[in-house]
Amino acid sequence: MNNNTLRIGTRKSRLAMVQTEIVREVILAHFPFLEIEIVPMSTKGDKILDRSLTSFGGKGVFTKELEEALLEGKIDMAVHSAKDMPMEFPKGLALGAVLSREDASDVLVTTTGTPARKLAPGSVIGTSSLRRQIQIQQMNPQVQVKLLRGNVQTRLEKLKSGQYDGILLAAAGLKRLEIEGKKLSAGSEAADTLYFEHLDREQFVPAAGQGILAVEIREGELAEIMQAIHSVETEVELTAEREFLTILGGGCNAPCGAHCRLDRKAGELTMHVMYAQDGVHPQYRSQGCVLEAEPLDCAKKLAHDLTVAVRCKPVYLVGAGPGDAGLFTKKGLDCVRKADVIVYDNLISGSILNEARLDAELIYAGKRSGHHHMRQEEISALLVEKALEGKAVVRLKGGDPFIFGRGGEEALELAKRKIPFEIVPGVSSSYSVPAYAGIPVTHRGLASSFHVITGHEDISKEESALDYRTLAKEEGTLVFLMGLKNLDKIASNLIANGKDPKTPAAVLERGTTAAQKSVKADLAHIAEAAERAGLKTPAISVIGPVVDLKDSLSWFGKGALSGKRILVTGTRGFAKEMEDTVHSLGAELIALSLIETRPLWNEQIEQALRKIGTYQWIVFTSGNGVDIFFEMLRKQGIDLRSLMNVKFAVIGRKTSEALLRHGFQSDFVPESFSGADLAAEWIPALKPEETVALFRAERGSVVLPQALAKAGIAYDDIGCYETWTDLRRAEELNRVIREVDYVTVASSSAAQALAAMLEQEVKVQMTAKLISIGPSTTKTLQELGLPVYADAVEYTAEGMAALMQADVEGML
Repeated sequence: MNNNTLRIGTRKSRLAMVQTEIVREVILAHFPFLEIEIVPMSTKGDKILDRSLTSFGGKGVFTKELEEALLEGKIDMAVHSAKDMPMEFPKGLALGAVLSREDASDVLVTTTGTPARKLAPGSVIGTSSLRRQIQIQQMNPQVQVKLLRGNVQTRLEKLKSGQYDGILLAAAGLKRLEIEGKKLSAGSEAADTLYFEHLDREQFVPAAGQGILAVEIREGELAEIMQAIHSVETEVELTAEREFLTILGGGCNAPCGAHCRLDRKAGELTMHVMYAQDGVHPQYRSQGCVLEAEPLDCAKKLAHDLTVAVRCKPVYLVGAGPGDAGLFTKKGLDCVRKADVIVYDNLISGSILNEARLDAELIYAGKRSGHHHMRQEEISALLVEKALEGKAVVRLKGGDPFIFGRGGEEALELAKRKIPFEIVPGVSSSYSVPAYAGIPVTHRGLASSFHVITGHEDISKEESALDYRTLAKEEGTLVFLMGLKNLDKIASNLIANGKDPKTPAAVLERGTTAAQKSVKADLAHIAEAAERAGLKTPAISVIGPVVDLKDSLSWFGKGALSGKRILVTGTRGFAKEMEDTVHSLGAELIALSLIETRPLWNEQIEQALRKIGTYQWIVFTSGNGVDIFFEMLRKQGIDLRSLMNVKFAVIGRKTSEALLRHGFQSDFVPESFSGADLAAEWIPALKPEETVALFRAERGSVVLPQALAKAGIAYDDIGCYETWTDLRRAEELNRVIREVDYVTVASSSAAQALAAMLEQEVKVQMTAKLISIGPSTTKTLQELGLPVYADAVEYTAEGMAALMQADVEGML
């Protein structure tokens, strides 16, 4: 203070001056002989009234000038509405005190007395708050919201003049300004009567700090004054509300609200919150707690719990099934397609991740017997971390998450942190793998039950947790999961406890996949037989009379490409083509799209579409270009009849089929499916006056443009899509490529992506055969140092499948 005079800084608005006078009177009630000077100031938020707060700064636009004056010593304290304060104070400043809270609710002010829920469609509501906008439209989706800035009196005048049908204001401000309004139930004939509807604080959650006056000071000063005017109860409420905002990362204009009430008599703290993560759809949560500890600590814990509840989406613990991607459930697939983050294990089909969004985060957790990439506690912590970020998280696990998948441990950790979760069961290997090997786990007269047992015990343990005496006496089928390395001990314990050594048994490796292997023997010799056959994990063991049905019921692996694993590196569209082609041949396809196409939009494309009917020919080099072209026409509202005089030249049968799906026949398709063949066969037949539009990839081959230029044909080369390399798949590529028989490469872009992502060690050790779709791709692969086994005669998915079949049959 200067000369025993306390200088209080405030904004110049009438409400700010009234609020500062309230603080002045409270101070004088405790220190009546103190001289107090009120210093009005203008802030950036007061000067700019034609834009929303978020458009020119948001946090701090009502406080910065006051804080600068504090730091410069021009004032001794500043009075703020607590809801306008930024989340952090400048260095050297601090929150000195908060006064007892006024009514925290929001008020809908109208001149008609119409309640919010009954306002007519199209009614205009004024506010500058996104929080208020979201909630009023939640109450009545048919109202329109229009920006409203200015002081309270200015806003009320705009309402009275008919510019708005209703405006939203804070009840505390109206009360402090002594502006009175009629309750909705009261009638009035006066034209300028205002009606106040106090909105329920649970359904229309106020801003954090609303109704609270806060005093900001220089650190370490005015301690006696601050202590005298400070309200501890209000501090607890404000702490909870601001902690909620802090965790969310929001400020006074964030789409969230928080209202806390401390009941000292009942010893309870209750808070209601709202959060609209997408800026449109609000989530509401309420929670209370008993004040068993320090109130401020309780306030922070309550804020944390409610932040989790309102922001966290359910974490989905999804079973991916035993290995065959076709056994993945529809619900699991829906989860994968919507996920922001996917934490996945080793024992899943790579094709499942091909369904993930292109912007999803893919995290490999490992988890296979003896090959753990992440520890279980690390995985659980990761799920919590990503969920707390507000992301849609999927934990993708082989088999079923609750059958020896440690899904229960992950669920318990989520429950402990109060993070919602859902379990999506998967097809279990315990019955599906035997089924693919021709072994029914139950069969009339042979087994009326089956028992699923973990074989993954530590062999160094002196005593087993399993009751082998009981297991040996069971009449049903015994299925041991993850027990290959303990198989000898398992068999010995069963026999020692009375199981017939001649009981049929089988070991099944990588069941339901093309790498499926099996061996059959009696119980006494099954471990020896599995070792002799070289079986490795993942494998399960089946023990019981039903194993004898294996030879009679064998059905899996009868196609021409059975037992072969094919890795597809091309786009998702091409992977689907390959899947349709090789599925009937019995191969296992692993779709690992290293590239994807993304539409482009620029002035050249826009100009070409505007004059699309003036071209004599449109050329497509791929089905992607066809689909993207017609989608652009649709979005621009261009009538398809504008193409009535245009002819189409395409490369390849698949591109022709794509064009036909949009209702147009191809006018020219070369005998062989390459740009060079199209140039050689089609360009000589063109007339000099004809014009051509090439719709293709942004960085396509130069063969066609050069040939058209050489022939003197006018053309526009329009790159309508780009090829994007999906670097997220690098880990998976380098792991999976070691385990496949063929790798298909269907474009130069895919070849470049493959070469860029392959680790040198993997490249050297790779035994898979590289199958190229044609000469152009082969040339790129060879230039990149990748050995091509063979290229297709027909440059299609069918041509590549035929090549692999010929190789298997020894015809290459």
